Amino acid sequence: MSTAIDRKAAYDKLHETAELRFPREDYPTFCSWLNVPAVGGLRLLDIACGQGFFLEAAETACPQLELDGLDFSATALARSRSRLTRTRLHEASATAMPFPDASFDYCVNLGSLEHFEDPAAAMREMHRVMKPTAKAMVIVPNQFYLGNIWRVVAYGETEEQEQEGMTTFRSAGEWTRLFRSCHLDVTGVTPYNGVHHLAWYFKRRDGAITEDERRWRATLDTFVKPFIPLELSQCFAFMIRRQQAAPDAADRGGAGTPRNPA
Repeated sequence: MSTAIDRKAAYDKLHETAELRFPREDYPTFCSWLNVPAVGGLRLLDIACGQGFFLEAAETACPQLELDGLDFSATALARSRSRLTRTRLHEASATAMPFPDASFDYCVNLGSLEHFEDPAAAMREMHRVMKPTAKAMVIVPNQFYLGNIWRVVAYGETEEQEQEGMTTFRSAGEWTRLFRSCHLDVTGVTPYNGVHHLAWYFKRRDGAITEDERRWRATLDTFVKPFIPLELSQCFAFMIRRQQAAPDAADRGGAGTPRNPA
């Protein structure tokens, strides 16, 4: 297992050569899922904000929000500063954030938790900085994504994301149990398979998109993507709040995953 220092150096290097993001056009949709009211005085934290793509969308979509971004990569934050105009940026670990208890009305962690060395510690720290009434959104990958099954059938390969270091894939129920163990309740979960398009994996001999690939993509996006069930979706978008009841009572409620987003 890599150390925290090795991981930070690896991500500094990755951010020098790659953007490490979801499709850029999907970020305004992520903002809309938070359903932020048009009132002032609310504060949002993007944990592991990377190069600031969500915060860039939030600056436009939610002008009433006070915005903070946190990442342990100085390289990522330098890239963020080139596109953000009013967000406060902080270089720190997600497991030791430089904020007082109950500081934020909203927290987001998008496509990063699976790369953390200690995801549970990061979620406990998120719980700490959330106000009692705060809402969080966490997007994480599915261990049993249909596209991974496609990749195995078509090419005999699995998705390991080796270029991004250690990655932890879980099912929806396993992610839910992780959140509950950190005194967080899941109020809803939505499948995420790309808002505008899903980049199905295809091997390319010369790096160019072939006509056969274009036809396959069109067929899969039209006839498969709309019907992918939650359990086979690419990612899960969890809506989360602090537990209202004692943790033991919440855990006794079962391991099922709520389906209706908050």
